[in-house]
Amino acid sequence: MKSFSLILASLLFTCSVQAQAPSSNADKVKLRIKNVVVEEQPTPQFNVSNIKMKRWEPKNWIELDVEFDIKLPEEAGGRKGTFGGMQLNIYVALQHMSKENKREVVTGTLNLIEIPADQPCHALAYISPASLKSIFQKDTVTASTDIQGWGVEFVVDGKVIAAKSSVGKTAWWENKDAFAIMSGMLLNKTQTPFAYVYGDYDVPVQSK
Repeated sequence: MKSFSLILASLLFTCSVQAQAPSSNADKVKLRIKNVVVEEQPTPQFNVSNIKMKRWEPKNWIELDVEFDIKLPEEAGGRKGTFGGMQLNIYVALQHMSKENKREVVTGTLNLIEIPADQPCHALAYISPASLKSIFQKDTVTASTDIQGWGVEFVVDGKVIAAKSSVGKTAWWENKDAFAIMSGMLLNKTQTPFAYVYGDYDVPVQSK
């Protein structure tokens, strides 16, 4: 009888341990979105001495600069800690309608890595002049006239830990049927000529 009781107690303990949900990485980080700046940036120019130069004119890119900071618990490093990685989903609503009369929205995801705690962090994303011209059918695009709004959300282990929108507090991008979603046009900095500028201004992104 004692043997049976011990076995039963052991089984109940095992089931109890298995029933406890493992701690998620999303519970270990607190993130605050401080600011989002959307503006045009001309293609950077570099002086290189050992190649034949070509004539060209810088064109406007649309740049999104997302400023944020994170806090970690002491067991994860605290103020001196670094968070391994998270996703930043970006949604850019354009002043342009599709053939189906839906507002066009450019979307993309940055895989951010090695994010330091307790200091200002920036994530940069871009829409190229070629992509902008294919949409608007004009050479010069400006953020003030051609971008209607934006939304950003940070995701860890599939859980949204912070979100911000230029249009109220609603996550308008979740109503995907109302928009013409355009993916593949939003680039991280390493995919652009801006890869060689700004130094350590922005956090690293995982290469694709």
